[in-house]
Amino acid sequence: MKVLIIGSRIPWPLNDGGAIATYSLLKGLSELGIEVHYMSLNTKKHFVDEATIAKELSFLKAIKPFTIDTSISPIKALLNVFQTRSYNIDRFTSLEFRDTIQAYIIENNFDLLHFEGLFVSQYKDLIKTNTPTLLRQHNIEFHIWKTLANTTQFIPKKIYLNFLAKRLEKFEKRIIQKFDAVVSITEEDNHFISAQNFKGFQCAIPAGIEIRKNKDCNIDYHSIYHIGSMEWMPNQEAMAWFHNDIWPKVTSKNKLVKFYMAGKNMAESYNAWNTNQFIVAGEVKDQEAFKSNKSILVVPLKSGSGIRIKTIEAMLAKKAIVTSSQGALGLPIKDNEHCLIADNSEQFAQAIISLTEDLDLRNKIAENGYHLALQNFSNQAVSKRWEEFYLKLIHN
Repeated sequence: MKVLIIGSRIPWPLNDGGAIATYSLLKGLSELGIEVHYMSLNTKKHFVDEATIAKELSFLKAIKPFTIDTSISPIKALLNVFQTRSYNIDRFTSLEFRDTIQAYIIENNFDLLHFEGLFVSQYKDLIKTNTPTLLRQHNIEFHIWKTLANTTQFIPKKIYLNFLAKRLEKFEKRIIQKFDAVVSITEEDNHFISAQNFKGFQCAIPAGIEIRKNKDCNIDYHSIYHIGSMEWMPNQEAMAWFHNDIWPKVTSKNKLVKFYMAGKNMAESYNAWNTNQFIVAGEVKDQEAFKSNKSILVVPLKSGSGIRIKTIEAMLAKKAIVTSSQGALGLPIKDNEHCLIADNSEQFAQAIISLTEDLDLRNKIAENGYHLALQNFSNQAVSKRWEEFYLKLIHN
């Protein structure tokens, strides 16, 4: 089987959920013997040099990076208000990249064209092909912007976020109909595709995770952490809620706890939160070393879509999880069995305190989560599901 996967970024380094999901897909399919060609935008924001690409993605049959600047331009964003297209999508549009894809398709006889995420989905409209096409939805993107708008108090920002959400919704609902198949990461997102009267093949396949051997270390049971991309607005919102409303309630009842906040592209303003108990670690070079002695992961999301890769990784590392209902979406987890779920600051704080004071509860949650993640998200099992779906689509 020969597949061209078209991506919006080079999935390296593995320091956020999107990169991990794409990297796991590429590697898992390649290990099954599928001939995977990866043609991807190499954005200024997530730029990776050619030597690193060749080294870290050497398992691919071929990789074709295309340099592009998708940075937000205030002038272009303003002008877009008077146009009809979604600015979120326009930033990833390049006619030169379109021509490169078209030429590569003509040169090769692919069995399938796989578009990795909404931000490259517009190229299905821009190229000509009779090869079956598939869109993988990492998230229902406009849901994220709608939720952000609903939780924003500043009226001008709320109006603009709603404007972006509506433009994105219109595009998203239209573009999925162009594909022969759509694969969602979560069942919730798969139900959304069904509700659009999509006529092609569809299913939900979760993101696969490579299982690493846990390092032997002494766990600090009063040590709590969050790690995530701090350029992503839902994470910014989550950490503001945690710092301002949840953390004071935790420390008022437990003086031994320490919280560690890590993530890439963290604004300098977060350093003002730094104390002896609330440690702002910023971007860490070795994420596994950072997480190794921590006991509890918190995921206080109020908005977002898709699946929480960091939560799955934490479960596989036998961490206990405290999350919101929003943070639990897309995961087959149950409250008080695989994690603790809380949606207001008082309950969230009490869940953290319970795990730090009751080690039996903490260990039960961590062990149950580990076995659930092992069963559902190992990359080998997930990759086999992808292969089966590919064959179904190709031989239809």
